[in-house]
Amino acid sequence: MRSLRSQLLVWLLIPLGLLMIVGALLARLTVQRGVDSAYDKSLHAAALAISEHLRMSGSRPVVDIPPVALEMLDTEDQDRLFYSVTYRAPGQGDVFMTGYDDLPRSTDAPAGHTVFFDASYRGEPIRAVALYTAMPAYPPVIVVTQVAQTIAGRQALVRSILGQATAQQFILLLLGAAIVWLGVTRGLAPLRDLSNEVAGRTATDLSPIRHRGPKEVSPLISAIDQLMARVREAIAVQRRFVADASHQLRTPLAVLRTEAESALREEEPAAMRRGLAQLRDHSQATAHLASQLLSLARAEPAAESAAGFEATDLARIARESCAALVPEAVRRGADLGFECEGPAPIHAEPMLIHELVANLVDNATRYAPNGTITVRVSPPATLVVEDDGPGIPPSERDKVFERFYRIRGTPGDGAGLGLAIVREIAGAHRGTVELDEGAGGKGLRVVVRFPERWSKDGAR
Repeated sequence: MRSLRSQLLVWLLIPLGLLMIVGALLARLTVQRGVDSAYDKSLHAAALAISEHLRMSGSRPVVDIPPVALEMLDTEDQDRLFYSVTYRAPGQGDVFMTGYDDLPRSTDAPAGHTVFFDASYRGEPIRAVALYTAMPAYPPVIVVTQVAQTIAGRQALVRSILGQATAQQFILLLLGAAIVWLGVTRGLAPLRDLSNEVAGRTATDLSPIRHRGPKEVSPLISAIDQLMARVREAIAVQRRFVADASHQLRTPLAVLRTEAESALREEEPAAMRRGLAQLRDHSQATAHLASQLLSLARAEPAAESAAGFEATDLARIARESCAALVPEAVRRGADLGFECEGPAPIHAEPMLIHELVANLVDNATRYAPNGTITVRVSPPATLVVEDDGPGIPPSERDKVFERFYRIRGTPGDGAGLGLAIVREIAGAHRGTVELDEGAGGKGLRVVVRFPERWSKDGAR
């Protein structure tokens, strides 16, 4: 992956290079115009110098061309010079006077006008000027003075000026690249210091970053601090879970071992069978506790991410869960029923919703055996589990969501994890859990509501 420094240099130097190219093109146009203007003025001055030596001899104009008129056009590139002087009178064509008689002629123009034009002469491109002068004669006579010059000299001058300008711009580009390099390096120094600070930390150091950097780096530091806070919370939850699990499993496992050793010491078959039956019951309770601990472990990470969620139907999941739990309810003597008032689409992880329904029904069958349990789903996304058992006093309804909390004197063999798991799963799906009295003020009514925006579009 390319470094941030190289990306910044590329994005800064490429535009500078493009600007240099555009500048070179504009400079060429400007220099070309300037050189052409200077050379054209020299051509015009030479034509004026020749025309100033025009005079009339009788009815014909004559001219004495001074050497200085053409010497002013000398260049280092030894451009070739050409001239011609012609005149025209009414009723006559062009009459050649002196110079090069085959020099290309310009278009006609009134007296007193000057015409610049490009042409080709003897296989070379030339630049020429034609000066139209009216002589004092009757009938009127117009003398056309033309001076031409090859363009090699002016092109060489343009190339020389552009070469020097391009070299200067290239040197400036290199200096600019060096300055940009130093500026980018200095500008990235806070990121380097931040990287060194984070890299120097130990695996257990999750404290907020105390680094002070420019305000552009502040969002990154804030995001890292938030991530560290979430990691600290996740580690704390994991440690608490491990501590709770080890504490809760240590006693049942010790009991299983004790009962197994006691059963092995029994010699009478009847006593051994009683011991094995107790071992079976405790092993089932321990397995249930382990299953709930695993469910709690699965529910906690889901609260941090919705990556595994999908569009599903709460009513379908509740129906399937109830069907799977009917044998256990029958074994405990409970009457388990299911009611559905319509589809309840939600965006969720189906396995966790199965766990939620199973824990609510399992709690009802454990604390209200031989009772009636009703599972009801209603739109837009509400799940209700109601029983006619002993219920939960209002003063205890907040506490029962704590892990491993059991109300004193409550019958049943639960571990105090069912409602904690339900709250974790509901919270992972941005849902709420409410506890209330059952029908007729008897039993417990648990209501789980998912936000309507989740049930409509499947997203927050």
